[in-house]
Amino acid sequence: MASLSSSSVSSANSLGNTSLRGFGGMASGIDRDAIIEQMTLGTNTKITNQQSAITKLEWKQEAYRGISDKILDLYDNYSSYASSSNLKDPFFFAKSLISVHGKESSTQFVTAAGTSQLVNNVTLQSVRQLATASVRKSEMRTNGKITTSLTNLEDTLMQSSNLVGRQLRFGVKSSDDKWTTKTFELPATYKDDDGKTVEISYFPEEDARKEAEAEAKKEANGDEALYEQLYKEKFDAIYQKKCEELADGLNKALEQSGITFSSDSSGSSADKASDAIQFVYKNGKMLIETKDANKLHGYQIQSNSSALAGLGYKGPKGEGSTINGIDLSDFGKEENFDDLKVASVRDINSIDYMTDKKLTFNLDGIKKEIELITSDEAEAMKAKAQEIRDQAIADGKDPDSDEVKNSIAEAQMGILKDSLQSRLDKAYGKDAVKLDFDSNHALTFETKADSTVSITAEDAVVLWNLGLQNGSSNKINMSGNLKQSIFFDIKNDGTDADNAKIDEMNKMLEDGLVINGVKIDGITADTSINDILSKINSSKAGVKATYVGATGQFMLVSSETGAGREIDLGDKDSLAAKLFGGSEANGAGIVEGQNAIIEVSYGNGVNVLMERSSNTFDLEGMSVTVSGLFGGEWVDTTTQKEDADGNKIFDADGNPVMEQTWKGNTSEAVSFSAKADVDKVTEKVKSFFEAFNAIATEVNTQVTSRPDSSYGPLTEEQKNEMSDTSIENWEKKAKTGLLFNDSTMRDLSGDIQAIFSNLMSSGASYDDLKKIGISYSEDYKDGGTIVFDEAAFRSAMESDPDLVSDIFTGGGNVSKGLTKIVEDTFTPYATKFATRNGNSYGRLIEEAGSVKVPTSILNNAIYKEIEAKKTLIEQLREKLSIEQDRYISQFTTMETMINQMNSQASYLSQLTG
Repeated sequence: MASLSSSSVSSANSLGNTSLRGFGGMASGIDRDAIIEQMTLGTNTKITNQQSAITKLEWKQEAYRGISDKILDLYDNYSSYASSSNLKDPFFFAKSLISVHGKESSTQFVTAAGTSQLVNNVTLQSVRQLATASVRKSEMRTNGKITTSLTNLEDTLMQSSNLVGRQLRFGVKSSDDKWTTKTFELPATYKDDDGKTVEISYFPEEDARKEAEAEAKKEANGDEALYEQLYKEKFDAIYQKKCEELADGLNKALEQSGITFSSDSSGSSADKASDAIQFVYKNGKMLIETKDANKLHGYQIQSNSSALAGLGYKGPKGEGSTINGIDLSDFGKEENFDDLKVASVRDINSIDYMTDKKLTFNLDGIKKEIELITSDEAEAMKAKAQEIRDQAIADGKDPDSDEVKNSIAEAQMGILKDSLQSRLDKAYGKDAVKLDFDSNHALTFETKADSTVSITAEDAVVLWNLGLQNGSSNKINMSGNLKQSIFFDIKNDGTDADNAKIDEMNKMLEDGLVINGVKIDGITADTSINDILSKINSSKAGVKATYVGATGQFMLVSSETGAGREIDLGDKDSLAAKLFGGSEANGAGIVEGQNAIIEVSYGNGVNVLMERSSNTFDLEGMSVTVSGLFGGEWVDTTTQKEDADGNKIFDADGNPVMEQTWKGNTSEAVSFSAKADVDKVTEKVKSFFEAFNAIATEVNTQVTSRPDSSYGPLTEEQKNEMSDTSIENWEKKAKTGLLFNDSTMRDLSGDIQAIFSNLMSSGASYDDLKKIGISYSEDYKDGGTIVFDEAAFRSAMESDPDLVSDIFTGGGNVSKGLTKIVEDTFTPYATKFATRNGNSYGRLIEEAGSVKVPTSILNNAIYKEIEAKKTLIEQLREKLSIEQDRYISQFTTMETMINQMNSQASYLSQLTG
């Protein structure tokens, strides 16, 4: 390898790889390029030498950074208070593993961590009371029912939507008559801007009718003529609004469907369907208008789309099994549509509608899907109706009389109740969910007092027809909104009672939901109960809200334990009081928080009874957590308790409540012991010395390794002639000795070798160091490495962790610990904190920079020197170009003259021929 001499390394061919070769010497026969190379060799050599110098500087920079980065890592890992293994912190070596001792019946309730000088002296004699949070409970609601609107099957019509669940199929036909299809199924819901699920109402006429009736009744105040007038006026406006809301919901759902149109199957340049078309309600018709025809990319609506009938589309359609594409422009024309009222909804007999329909019951967290009416039951109900009519005729009665109709209703509802009850009994056990009829003969569902049942359905229309909400519960529908909850139960039926509820709710919402003086924002009539609890829990009201299904109660729990934690709901007419207050007779009220009461013994009969607001508390430096009572029991005295007014107190059964006193049991006391975390500390100290010795070894190697002048940076031409392994070996040799006898390295090496003696000077004795397993390498060539005896160190940590701590952190007779001495030794050479080193990041970083100190990357001596050499190289290259151009011009002139002379000679030769 040494056959590549330094002269060969520094040589370069400035023209050999250029286009100049081959164009010179055609007349003279002279190798022009070779001569120019020799004539510009001086400048070319200067360029090569500067490039070689830059490479050496980069290697030197790399060597400096290799050491400075290790120093900064050592600080980050072992000297920083941000590190979990800071060897300057006495706590790291302290007896931090706390054990509790005593009977298991007591120790199971105690945990401890931290350090304490009195760990062996303090004892928990007893925990007489735990700290608790204040809890405010609402009224209990344990006997509620889910009440349907279903009272009659024979004469009741239910509405079915011709839109929800139906499909619009968008297709584009290729040249080979194959369809590419995108399907939009009209959904029951969409997500609003806050990510909440919003139901799409496909019954705008029925919704408008109910709302218009309620508003007209309220304003007419019993005037029938005025009511009729107001109803007509209000209905039209409300119906328009409801249909526009339906269009908006469909547009939101289309946008969220992710359907796109593109001109080819790859999906390139795809446009969202919602950017191309939109649903628009106009003059009683639900149209589909084109927003941007260019974004359709040729897509049409296929004639087999099941939603066309529900939209009322009456334009051209496919015949038989033929699927035609209908131009979307047809769907923006009103003349192609029937009224939405006529097309979108159809009335169905309730028995036929409910046959094969299912509800999902959730009883105490267990979900079961239950069929409403089977096909056989539907036939039985219809047969029963006919049987009753036939009997009425046989008895000479009018089959259409109220008496007969009532008999049919009762019989059919009985079949429904019995069959549905049978399926619920099979799912949950007998009468776990019990069916019955209320005073209006409406079907109801109820459970035992401590159980909760709720009802949902995939098809929201089923619930709507039964007069239920999604999540209707026998206690509280957590998914339902505030206005329809049991707190207000607003039906919008126009009655005085309902209007009073509306006024009450609006007044409360105007004042807002205020708890502990903090207003909870974002509460409206349409906010769900679940969302109200979430908003409370994310507020700064200092409470957490929850719902207990077993009792039907809301509870507010103070975020902090201890006595004096108030939960203020404001006045009795506030929204907070409506939700979380109520009658004490029905279980409402507040349970005040209390402090923990702990008895601590310090020995020699010195016992202290402490009160703490939390069950986790400081005990002479230890963090102790208690979770149960021990150390005695509370026993009744002969004195009856009295209230603040001096009245005797009795319990709920009328028995006197007696004063109590604590009867201690010292055998249940809990004591503590502590030991150091030997494994953790040993592992970290071992890795610390490994990291330190790696720095010491590298510094020593750099400062003592002599360079070999036979090796220098390789040119690109030389690298192209060598294998990767040969290049690696060559550069390894070339990099050796770059920092030989470097003044910074000499100083750093000397300082490292002085660390052990500095530690001794700081008060650490040789015997103590040997006892904890630390000694200095006896080989002077090791450059100041420290020998670590893991077994001796581990033994010292187990027997005398305070000594180890003193030596590493400074304490006892040691004025400055080993960790601080190492840090102070390295800081003048590398630090992230310039303010600790006279506004300098250290000699190594000032010389070479470090990626760990970003501002130094472009602000260090080597970087500036490299940049200066790069500038010089550019100047030399410019000079080289000028020289080459001059010599080429001279050679060109010479070639021209020789060519002319050759021509003249040839001419003269012809004359004298």
